[in-house]
Amino acid sequence: MKQTQTIPETFLGVGYTRDQAGLPLEAVRVPVPQPAADEVLIRIAASSLNPLEYKLADLNFMGRTPPVVLGLDLAGIVVTVGHGVSGVAVGDAVAAMADLNGDGGWAATGGSGGGYAVARQFLTVRKPPSLSFRDAAALPMCFLSAFAGLYGAVQAGDTVYIPGGGGGVAHLAVQMAARALQARLVISSGSRPQSIALARQSGAHYVFDYQRDDIAAEIAELTSGRGVDLVFDATYSERSFVETSKTVRQGGRWSVLGVGPGKTTRLAETHSPVDAILAERNAKHVNINLLRYFSEPATLDSEARGFLQHGMDLAMEWATQGLVVPHVSQTIDSTVEEINAGLQSLKASSGVLGKIAVIVDRDLAAEK
Repeated sequence: MKQTQTIPETFLGVGYTRDQAGLPLEAVRVPVPQPAADEVLIRIAASSLNPLEYKLADLNFMGRTPPVVLGLDLAGIVVTVGHGVSGVAVGDAVAAMADLNGDGGWAATGGSGGGYAVARQFLTVRKPPSLSFRDAAALPMCFLSAFAGLYGAVQAGDTVYIPGGGGGVAHLAVQMAARALQARLVISSGSRPQSIALARQSGAHYVFDYQRDDIAAEIAELTSGRGVDLVFDATYSERSFVETSKTVRQGGRWSVLGVGPGKTTRLAETHSPVDAILAERNAKHVNINLLRYFSEPATLDSEARGFLQHGMDLAMEWATQGLVVPHVSQTIDSTVEEINAGLQSLKASSGVLGKIAVIVDRDLAAEK
């Protein structure tokens, strides 16, 4: 194990201390983790908020023993590397995603430093100098979710529908489809002028108001009755699932982020007509779920690791090229109060645009 600086034994993190207690999160002092083989320890400059974090606090469905520190998107400086690490070195500025059944790097220090987290080598990439720590930290989980839904599925010339194009995953997915994967036509939707504007700014050719427009009819008109080649639905809304499934062409592909139709809550399952709608169209139903790699370790084989590593590499490359750039609508300090308020906004679906970034170490985040 290689390190060059003095690392504290503990730090004051932000997370949940009781099983299924939900929000608010609390400050909790925890040991600074040590990287195992093929892992790195990162001093955290910045992170971002994801719905997964309040869901883990609510339900602890990964079966962790509290306390659990959250903040799974990571950007910072490598301070220690485990045995066998070769792709990054101590002192490198990196972006990474912590294991989704592991601990994150939020520190209850108000942006004055002190957060540490480990990440696996294949989920850690060097941060380009032109990309800020804040923006790098806004990418990992949302970018990989969009990447898993679209990469290899969208072909140049395809027509794609990505509802909710102002959301954290969807605004990246719109950019990815339109700019990086060269879909011919990208359609999106929103419910507020701001979310509609962000979807359009992200590269969507048509953006409909799902509270006012008959989107299935609009898409039928745009595609001469054929429907879209691919839907990528990251809305976690049963109403959306039903409506978007009606827009897929015969033999098309309907991809959903998370557990999918009838299961928008992990506490209850309801009947959903989505699979019947897709069967009428002979359309493929695909569930995109990064959590599965960590809840079912056998799925995280060499092919999956290579795919996710390629995704992390492309996140940095495409952001540097301006192809897929996170929209950070709010930047908060890493305090218990601000993190809880931000997660509550996500949980309430109160119209958060793009991403909320978290500055864990203000001095470090100010560096390139």
